[in-house]
Order: sequence, then structure tokens, then C-alpha cells
Amino acid sequence: MIKKFYLPLLLLVISSCNSNNQPKETEQKKITNQIFQLKELNTMQIQSLDKNKTVLLIPGGIMEEHGPYLPAFSDGYWNEKLTDTIANSLAAQDWNVIIFPTIPLGNSGANDIASKYSFPGTYTVRFETLRSVFMDLATELGEQGFKNIFIIHSHGAPNHQRALDQAAAFFNETYHGKMTNLMGINALQLSWFDAANAKDQEKVDGIKMHGGMSETSSMLYIVPHLVDTNYKQAIPYAGEDMQALIQIAKSPHWQGYFGSEKIASATYGEEAWKLNAKDCLKYVFDILNNKINIDTVFRFGDFMQQSKPDVALDKLSLQEEQKRKNMQIKWLLSKKIK
Repeated sequence: MIKKFYLPLLLLVISSCNSNNQPKETEQKKITNQIFQLKELNTMQIQSLDKNKTVLLIPGGIMEEHGPYLPAFSDGYWNEKLTDTIANSLAAQDWNVIIFPTIPLGNSGANDIASKYSFPGTYTVRFETLRSVFMDLATELGEQGFKNIFIIHSHGAPNHQRALDQAAAFFNETYHGKMTNLMGINALQLSWFDAANAKDQEKVDGIKMHGGMSETSSMLYIVPHLVDTNYKQAIPYAGEDMQALIQIAKSPHWQGYFGSEKIASATYGEEAWKLNAKDCLKYVFDILNNKINIDTVFRFGDFMQQSKPDVALDKLSLQEEQKRKNMQIKWLLSKKIK
């Protein structure tokens, strides 16, 4: 935590204390001290940053039901771990890293699949609200001269990723920087928790979707104390395609997850996590080193336009959001609030 030193002075002290003969403990201290929590910095420290050599990471985490066995913040725990991993890798390559406080907002929970828009554990915001939040932040960051920004906000709803993609595109075109919605990259979404032994488990787990073997394994690896041990007796809700999952979710007995949680393991979670982190890090460094033009990378939101069931679900979700917006506007007008 930085409290007494301006950033340039602190980095100078850190730099002068390192040499090739220093022990590993000193090198780890250097890495840690190049990573800063934005909430702990003061005005002078932020102003003194070399924005061309600084990467800002914005972790997010939708508050979304994950059934009776996983925490509602499952996506957030995954995003925060990935953020820490990326931060340490960047710092090891002499980047200054600023971590924004986690934003616990997201759009379209998995319960939207069943048109069950109110579901215990899901607390989402409208598509346009999420986009506005990140566009507002993009404006603040752009006006202050930040150039390199990564949004770390894994969640499989197409509308959610489109909102973040659009906010990033606004930043890039307006401020001529590199703001990347990392998990909006189609290749990263499709490879999410895709480890070697997954195909052997597809018959009992179905297509990888929400709260099943993969996501339960991730939580057993990242936050095992938050996984209800009764997952080992979980009823499987496996489907071969999206249409099958919609029918499963519409059942009055659906518990909020798909797949087979009981075959999950921390071992699988760790294996898949390492593969995911490796893929994500490659994109991060390729983008920063101008090996990839982020504006030309195929987006998950665009890919999902090819799925008719998903397009229909997105439309229904937006209709529900419009109803909620109208209800809020009606109340404001009734109170003569502009």
C-alpha cells in the first residue's frame, strides 16, 4: 500500500534496489510494488504515472445465480484471480499496473434463458446501463491520459459482452488508445475451461454453459470454501444444444445450473485455469506489443448472432429491460423528477 511516497520516487527506490545478484525475494518485492490499487493512490501519484508504460486493469463480476451450490459472485472470483495473474505478468515485464476496484455489475443472468427474470442470486443492470457505466469510466480515463486498459469481465451472455465491446470501441476511437474487453474475444470465450479431459465428460455434462462441471471445478480450485459440499449429490441438467437447455430451464424444478456438478474437481479446475490464463496472457501481450489490432479481432457477441436461440433470448431480455426502464421512468415522472 502506498501512503507516503509519490510514485516516481517509489519506483526509483525500487529500481535502485534491484540487480541480477539480488535474491528472488527482492525480485518478488519489485513485482508487487509495480502493482497498485487505484483506490489507494492519491492525486499526485496518479498524475505522475507514465501513461505509456502503465496498464489499467478493470475486473468485473456479475452478481448472478449459480444454483444451490456455487456463490453468486462466481464469475467475479474468476475475474479477480485472472486480474491478479495478468497484473503480476505485466509487472514482471516492467509495466506499471493499476487495478481498478472490482465492478460487481453485469447484464443478463443465466436465468434469462428460461425467461425467469427474477431469480434469487441474480442482481443485474440493463444493457444500456452497463454500457453507460463503462463508457463513463472510459471518458474519465481517456481525459486523464490513460492509454492501455483491459476489462476483465468474463460472463457468457452475448448482450453483456456487446455492452463492454461498445464501451471499449468508444474509448479507442475517441481517445486513440487500447481499451480491450478481454473476454469479449471469441477465441477466449470458446476456450473457457476447455481442458484435455473435457470431451470424456460431455455425455453426462452436456454442452458447457452455466454452473456445471467446468464452473464448479473452477470454484473448487479458486474458492473451495464457498462451494456447498452437497454438489456431489447434484442432479444433472445436461443438454446437447441451446434449445435443450431452454426447455430444461423452463421446468419449475430447475435449480439454476446446467450440466453435472458432481463430476467436478479442483484438479480439473486448476488444469483448465492454467490453460485459460496462458491464452489470455498471450492476447494481452500481443495487443500491447502491437502484434494484434484489437479492432480486427472476432468478437464473441458477433459470433453469437449466428445462433437463432440466443438471438431470440437476447431480444426477450431487452424487452424485459425496457419494461423495467418504463416502470422506473413512470415513477420518476409521477414524482416530477427529471
